[in-house]
Amino acid sequence: MEEISLYRKYRPHNFDNLVGQDHVKITLMNAFKSGHVSHAYLFTGPRGTGKTSTARLLAKALNCTNLKDGFEPCGECEFCKEIGEGRLIDLIEIDAASNRGIDEVRDLKEKINFAPTRSKVKVYIIDEVHMMTKEAFNALLKTLEEPPAHAYFILATTEAHKIPETIISRCQRFDFKRITTKALMTRLGYIAQLEGIAAEADALEAISKYVDGGLRDAIGLLEQLTLDNKLNLERVQGLLGISGLSLLENMYDALMNNKTKEALVIVNELHIQGSDFRQFSHEFIDLLRNKMLEAMNADNRRNVARAIKMIEVFQKAQLRLDADIPQLALEIAVIELTNNLEEFQTLKAEPRVETKPVERVAERAPERVAEKPVEKIISKPVEVAKEVSSAPIDLNMENILKNWPRVVERIKTPSLKNSLKNGKPVSLDGAELTLQFATNFHKDKVFESAHRIELEGVMQEIFKHGMKAAFLVKTVEMKSVVEDEPPAHNRYEEPPAPDSSAVDEALEIFGGQVME
Repeated sequence: MEEISLYRKYRPHNFDNLVGQDHVKITLMNAFKSGHVSHAYLFTGPRGTGKTSTARLLAKALNCTNLKDGFEPCGECEFCKEIGEGRLIDLIEIDAASNRGIDEVRDLKEKINFAPTRSKVKVYIIDEVHMMTKEAFNALLKTLEEPPAHAYFILATTEAHKIPETIISRCQRFDFKRITTKALMTRLGYIAQLEGIAAEADALEAISKYVDGGLRDAIGLLEQLTLDNKLNLERVQGLLGISGLSLLENMYDALMNNKTKEALVIVNELHIQGSDFRQFSHEFIDLLRNKMLEAMNADNRRNVARAIKMIEVFQKAQLRLDADIPQLALEIAVIELTNNLEEFQTLKAEPRVETKPVERVAERAPERVAEKPVEKIISKPVEVAKEVSSAPIDLNMENILKNWPRVVERIKTPSLKNSLKNGKPVSLDGAELTLQFATNFHKDKVFESAHRIELEGVMQEIFKHGMKAAFLVKTVEMKSVVEDEPPAHNRYEEPPAPDSSAVDEALEIFGGQVME
């Protein structure tokens, strides 16, 4: 028999097995009991929280010939079995990431009017629906509003903010939540018991915290980290780079007591062990958050302020973890938190004053020395101190355009920096900054997930505001080359321009930039 992954094997086959989404389950169950099932649903939420599984459960309930209690699929009729095995021809699953254009939607509209081949109804599940183009969404609008009686739509997405309001208004929306650590541990323990895996409770807890609410990822890690039907905490920590609670607590105690050397020793140990500094920072910030809330409940305002300061410093350090020396960002954070550096930040270099010439001038003309008070000598350093300010910059287009060269200069990835030089900020809507590019090549390069994170991190660092980047490509109106063409004998023909796409590709491969 073919081996299948555990996350597929233990995918919920009825509403009773749906984990961590009780608000969705209860609403759908009541809709079936009352006979008021909508023709269009929108499932949104983080990945691995059960959106597609719930969509298939809904398709089962719509086609099942022997519903239990009016809502629960029996799991035994031919339609339940075919849906569970992915063989039902009237259940159409579409990946919008690869079928995102208007041609695909037109094909869907042509076929939707045909009656179901065998089952009661047709069910269309469109995954990653936010990837569809604007034209495709517009073509889908009418079908969503007035679908045939035999057709149902279930749209699934992790980024609901990218879906037009006109689409959302035609669907019943369900927001899937991150599954709690307790619920994840319970489910993992149940699967481990059925599979005969001897799993330590601490190991299951570590996996449950690591996946940040995603059941699919948790089950996948359970399968991946199990060796000889055993799962222990040491193996989980070693392969995932997770730090033990004692190490996190030791770091917290060292910072709270200003023990610089002890905290630096912990950072060095992490480096020697090959730990993931980004994962450690994430876990430590989560610990600091819990400490902050505990101090707040105890009305310990000193510890609340201290925790907030540590969170801010470590969040700033997270943005610098891609440096050539990986531990450097955490070392700077430790030193900043355990030493009073504020007095050093305000100190400026004393102005160089030649004492002997001043004394000679005093001997010749003491009244001239009296005319120049000491305050005038130190006025320049005071002005410099005022210029170096960490206050947030007002978010408006004038300030953004003024500081944009600083943003580009701080970008470390060469290909991203080159693409940003070929774009410019054009509008600001709240905290969303729209950048305009001349070509799709540069827009797509900046749009990449890792590049967007780097860009938004630099904007946060400079403007002291959380900002998001949006993108568009400038439409160029082409003029006729025949219009106002000079006589042949007066015309100078320029050599052909280099192929910009080839230049861009070379820059991408070698990580360079165009020199003026």
